[in-house]
Amino acid sequence: MQFHSQRQMIADEVHARPFQQLSPPLKVLHFALMLGDKSIAEVRDDISEFFLQCGGEAMQPEASFCYQQLESLALRWEAHTEFYTLTLYQNQLDRLWQQSIAGLPENWSDQLPGELITGVQIQVVEPSAEGDEEMARELFRNHQLIGSRVMRGAARVWTDFRAEGEFYLDRILVKNIHMHGYQCGRLIQRLCEIDTYRAVALLGLEPARQTMREVSRLDRELAEITLKLSELDKGDESETLDALMSLSAQAEEISADTVNRFSASDAYYALVRMRISELEEIRIEGLQTLEQFIERRVDPAMRTWQAAAQRLERLSQRIARSSNLLRSRVDLSTEQKIHGLLSSMNKRTRRQLTLQAKLETFSIIVVTYYVFDLVERTIRHLTSGEPRDMAIHWLSYSLPVVVLLVWWYVRRITKEFKSDD
Repeated sequence: MQFHSQRQMIADEVHARPFQQLSPPLKVLHFALMLGDKSIAEVRDDISEFFLQCGGEAMQPEASFCYQQLESLALRWEAHTEFYTLTLYQNQLDRLWQQSIAGLPENWSDQLPGELITGVQIQVVEPSAEGDEEMARELFRNHQLIGSRVMRGAARVWTDFRAEGEFYLDRILVKNIHMHGYQCGRLIQRLCEIDTYRAVALLGLEPARQTMREVSRLDRELAEITLKLSELDKGDESETLDALMSLSAQAEEISADTVNRFSASDAYYALVRMRISELEEIRIEGLQTLEQFIERRVDPAMRTWQAAAQRLERLSQRIARSSNLLRSRVDLSTEQKIHGLLSSMNKRTRRQLTLQAKLETFSIIVVTYYVFDLVERTIRHLTSGEPRDMAIHWLSYSLPVVVLLVWWYVRRITKEFKSDD
């Protein structure tokens, strides 16, 4: 028995991104940065250098995930298709909610490659610590408070989903009730992923708005062309068909530019909904849950890019129908021209046959003359004296028969032509 070449890769993939075992008090900084023009290999090298400066080890080549537990902090790096995430953990509380962690090198944020698209700051407090709902309301005092009991009541979560501080990070306060280590790790990871995937999913919103504007413009142009279809003069179809082809090309260009973004946004938002469902939220009276907030604020954006994709698809179908209608008109006009040309050719052929029929008499005379002359010459060369005179005499009497035979033969040929016509 031989092993498949990808057997080890498939087995390792199941454990590629494990949850960490965490416990309060805990401070977490999570950053999501777009790759931009950098390749994942270049980013990996830069983050590996960052790990070394923090006191860690260099990452393995081709690695897409790395977690290192150092003395004073822990580092987690994870690569994705168009972005990467970096998460910093430290077992301490920071009542000032500073967006930095002790043990990081100087100017550490300048060493991170890529463009920051979102981030989240999480603090997990002990079960006996102060700061139930009062601490949360004091922290988020100027904004709408969002919260719920999660993990079947094992913890409570509060946030306002507003970017604050030096790096404009969302702040989330978690109070541990009776979570064990891996449960806390799963909760932290899901909260980070909800914030990350929510932001990346919303990257489809601006292309959707731009697509809406472009589709509206193309809709107006198509409506004007469609209105003129019934008023077109013969010969103007080619110009109108070129205009329709131009609209179709523009619609396809827009679709090619946006289809991947819209598909990615749908996939990311599906992950957001999945991670929220995994929180197993229980509503706190008077507070909006994370699921309710996300559905209220992100669902409209999702419907926007879905509507843009649908409008673009309908526009392409309308252009195709208008093009088919115009092509049908062009085909009909072409068929009429061909029919007229064939009718004209048929008329000329009939005239030729009529002229040929009128010339049949002359043809019969000419053929009869040549036949009679050929037979007479043959008789004169082959015979002499009285037999020749008798043969010529009988040939003269057979002239009507020769004429009838020639006439019958010519009529037979012309009859075949007429039957084919």
